[in-house]
Amino acid sequence: MKKILCFVAVCAASVLAATVSNPIIWSDVPDVSTVRVGDSYYMVSTTMHLSPGVPVMKSSDLASWRTVGYAYQTLADNDNQNLNNGKNAYGKGSWASSIRFHNGYFYVLTPSYTTGKTHLYKTADVESGTWSEVQLPFYHDPSLFFDDDGSVFVFYGSGEISYVELNGDASGVKVGGRSGKLQGTNVNAVVGTDQFIVRQEGAQIFKVNGEYFLFTISWPSGNCRTEIVYRSKNLLGEYSGRIFLQDNGVAQGGIFDTPEGNWYAMLFRDSGPVGRIPFLVPMKWQDGWPVAENGKAPATLTLPAEPLPGYGMVTSDDFESETLALEWQWNHNPNSSHWSLTQNPGNLRLTTGRLDSSLYTAKNTLTMRSFGPKCSGRIALNGEGMENGDVAGLVALQDSMGYVGIRKNAGTYSVVMYRGMREVQSVPLSGNSAYLRIDLDLPLGSGTATFYYSENGEDWKPIGEKINLAYTLGMFMGYRFGLFHYATQKAGGHSDFDWFKIGKNEIDEIYLPSLRDIPRAPYGGLPASIPGKIEAENYDVGNAGEAYWDTDHRNEGGAYRQDGVDIVTLDSGFAVGYTLAGEWMEWTVNVLESSVYDLQIVAAAGGESGSVQFFLDGAPLTDTIPILQTAENSWDVYKKFSAGSVELPAGEHILRLWITGAYVNVDWFQFAVAEEPDAIALSPASLQNRAFPKNAKVRVFSLTGKYLGEVHLNGVSASEALRSAGFAPGYYLLR
Repeated sequence: MKKILCFVAVCAASVLAATVSNPIIWSDVPDVSTVRVGDSYYMVSTTMHLSPGVPVMKSSDLASWRTVGYAYQTLADNDNQNLNNGKNAYGKGSWASSIRFHNGYFYVLTPSYTTGKTHLYKTADVESGTWSEVQLPFYHDPSLFFDDDGSVFVFYGSGEISYVELNGDASGVKVGGRSGKLQGTNVNAVVGTDQFIVRQEGAQIFKVNGEYFLFTISWPSGNCRTEIVYRSKNLLGEYSGRIFLQDNGVAQGGIFDTPEGNWYAMLFRDSGPVGRIPFLVPMKWQDGWPVAENGKAPATLTLPAEPLPGYGMVTSDDFESETLALEWQWNHNPNSSHWSLTQNPGNLRLTTGRLDSSLYTAKNTLTMRSFGPKCSGRIALNGEGMENGDVAGLVALQDSMGYVGIRKNAGTYSVVMYRGMREVQSVPLSGNSAYLRIDLDLPLGSGTATFYYSENGEDWKPIGEKINLAYTLGMFMGYRFGLFHYATQKAGGHSDFDWFKIGKNEIDEIYLPSLRDIPRAPYGGLPASIPGKIEAENYDVGNAGEAYWDTDHRNEGGAYRQDGVDIVTLDSGFAVGYTLAGEWMEWTVNVLESSVYDLQIVAAAGGESGSVQFFLDGAPLTDTIPILQTAENSWDVYKKFSAGSVELPAGEHILRLWITGAYVNVDWFQFAVAEEPDAIALSPASLQNRAFPKNAKVRVFSLTGKYLGEVHLNGVSASEALRSAGFAPGYYLLR
């Protein structure tokens, strides 16, 4: 009988790029200004009356952004910014800002309709450095520009674009310096009308290949917000202009390139209650002009990564740190003596310091952005320390605000829902604490808010009425969640917020990783040895995005470690669980000798979607490994799965386990030196390349000749039979 050997390949492809939707950030980040420094991108945005102000956001991939610092902690110490003596800074404060990097320093320029000044901040380190400040005259929508000849200018204006020269170190307006109206920036000629809702503003200027390009925004009557670009060989003109983008109102911003030489514009769109939200627009150069690709802000883009949950703009907070997360901003300047994270550790305590007639004038309201298309914010609130007449709770903050809170009157507590200044409903509360929730529905251009309360954190009851949200220019910002407490009868009461949770719905919890720097190191101090067994939970110590990546950045299993990876307890130890596609962990390993190793993984899967893939030093080590269902709807049954044989070079390496299919629990994996196979005697006459009979039972060998098991073809192809039997994609010998 002839021996029939069949060579079978089961292949899989790994795609590390992501298809990302526009808007790139579905949250209120208006008046964007962006700059690239090395491999990182930095972006600033309008702050209005919030404090701290001018958030600096950072990204390494243009998809995932984080707030890494603020240009100032306090814009000004006056009645407007402090909400004192009947004054406020709503809709004023800090407006459209400009960020630039020059000779090792970051510069942020922001005008204020509260102070009547333009504030220029400077630092060498936006993440941990201190900022110096210079005050200049007021310039509307200014753009800071450093030219190659050492000159420094500010371009600014509404309607007409003007310029003013600064000192070479940007320390002030240059005495005797150049200033005036910029020639050739006639927007009427560019858009073909003299009728405007907004004639022209939002100047941002750039120099590319020796030429100057000035971008502005215009809003012609009967049309959408439009991005204009002007071009000149001389900084001060004469300029000629054309439309850069006229698409659904996506406009105002600037351009930048990537290290690979690709070009983008970061612009924003007025989008109703969620606010003014950024769009990333690919562009190219055509006849020396910047041109938006296809004349559109695309619905999707291909980028190296996906946006963070909540677009990186929000995070849940258990208030276990002694400092607030950078995602928080106060409504106006806070009174620092009336809030604390240490008086009742694990809680945010707000204490009233005066009487207020409404939430609109109350101090120390702590806010965080909302995001679209849907989001939910929840708090756990204890009102034991409240005084009669106090109200504390959670607000959807804008001019047409709505809130749900605990109110104390005559020694008794109730849950109340307010729409603006009007009480809609009051419900008696059995104790002095409650869970409060607001769900926001924020499609582009419209929005609603719905309010709930619970006495046990599980059974939610609606309260009051649904509010149709309106974006108005009083506060001039997207709706924000706000934690508040104000007094109407007696000052000095306090409330304790145990936690704030935010997510895309009422059960989702977004926890962004801490931005504190954790040095990368093997867990336990020594690399894992190969050959040997490696416990999944012993991944490297380090920052999220460096040693591991987990979608929600909170240990949902609550076991073993405090990082974001979800670790569950087993009878015999621990396992990594609650996994989602795209999550990963890395181990520093020491391969004792170059060899071929058999790789096995012990895992559990309660469904049929699970799969993983190993990488070594950033390159695929295996194909995708299916983790077949080990028990129906249970993740307590662990089985061994073969990942086949892999060749490893000796020395220290970084091993990554990538979750390619969701809902896999991983206990451990093991590398063992592959046994030398018995020689398979072959002759030209005995080796045939042909199909097996339809119902054949065949034995499966690795390419090194190791026996791996049997499969029954049962009328399907060998590749299908191997997949069904749980063999990892790869190459096998069938006999």
